[in-house]
Amino acid sequence: MTFYGGESLLSEITKKPSAFPSGRTKRLPFWGYVGVSKETKLMSDYKVLELVKHLCKVIADDRNDYRTTSLILKRPLLLGAEIGVCEIVEEIIKSYPDAIWFTNEKNQNLFHLAVMNRQEKVFKLIYQMTDHKHLLLMSQDVDKNNILHLAGKLAPENKLNVIAGAAFQMQRELQWYKEVENIVPAECKNEINCVGETPAVVFHKSHKKLVTEGEKWMKEAATSCIVAATVTATLVFQAAFSGTSGYDKLSVFMTFGFSDALSLFSSIATAIIFTSIITARYKQDDFLKALPRKFILGVVIMFISITSMMVAFGTTVYQIFYEKKAYLMLGLVGISACLPMLLFVASQFSLIWHLFIYAYRPGLFRKPSKRVLDQVIRKVREKMLSYSRLIS
Repeated sequence: MTFYGGESLLSEITKKPSAFPSGRTKRLPFWGYVGVSKETKLMSDYKVLELVKHLCKVIADDRNDYRTTSLILKRPLLLGAEIGVCEIVEEIIKSYPDAIWFTNEKNQNLFHLAVMNRQEKVFKLIYQMTDHKHLLLMSQDVDKNNILHLAGKLAPENKLNVIAGAAFQMQRELQWYKEVENIVPAECKNEINCVGETPAVVFHKSHKKLVTEGEKWMKEAATSCIVAATVTATLVFQAAFSGTSGYDKLSVFMTFGFSDALSLFSSIATAIIFTSIITARYKQDDFLKALPRKFILGVVIMFISITSMMVAFGTTVYQIFYEKKAYLMLGLVGISACLPMLLFVASQFSLIWHLFIYAYRPGLFRKPSKRVLDQVIRKVREKMLSYSRLIS
């Protein structure tokens, strides 16, 4: 069961998180890589998960003492919790329930490692699987840090970089701290570690630099948006007086007037919203809801302003070229008018979508975690059963 250097086969498998569904980065909207079908990917997952299941069963059923079993299972279990491989964690705990008590050399258990490394899926999975969660949540490491102390420390850089912008990284850190604070016993909130610091003090000290960077990022972004809103307001304000003549159709004139006015008012509202962001207090708690929601609202209204401006431009182009029956030119100009909106959506949609999810979703741990192992195996078995029925 062990390789040279004392590493077990299960540990070596755990070191390859890309072999598991929970360990892959979800950047592509399709399964796996180009040229790999969904069935092929499912079958590959099935083989890896079946191997993990078999290894865990053999190790747990073998007549070893607690020390030997712990020696084999501890490393892959703790590593799986650290890097976010839910399948390894789930199967080891199912095969050997006492593994829930495993700790590393710093006396940090699975909950501690999941929180320190911001592994949301692993934390939810362990929280659902064990009936001893309250004892695990109250435990301390060798430095007398409880789980809330560890949640107050800065996340690893690779987890922070998943989120764009220091301000929204700070929001994510606050969400983690608040969620852990809500599930730990009340006495844990005021406990002190070996250096006499409470969890709140640890969080404040660890995130000072991130707060400063978040304030700088937010102000720079708000200043850029104010400039864009000011340019838009200037253009549509001038167009309101210079482009009101020459409209033969009332409907075209009304469309121009409404879209031009909407663009003007929304651009002014955008400038006001982003000005309020620049003049905000920038306390730590402001990054949780107030600042992100203002930023999202400002960007959405700015998109409305740009869209309305292009509609006003389109009505003017329609009036000029349609009457002269220059339909080709009308089409080319109309398509060109859509480019600013498309560029805005392409550059900002992903950011706004993730920010909207982080700002408005109910919580990190409230959505039940899916049992990935059983789910994948069930899908493959259903697929194989359907194939066998077709053959017969």
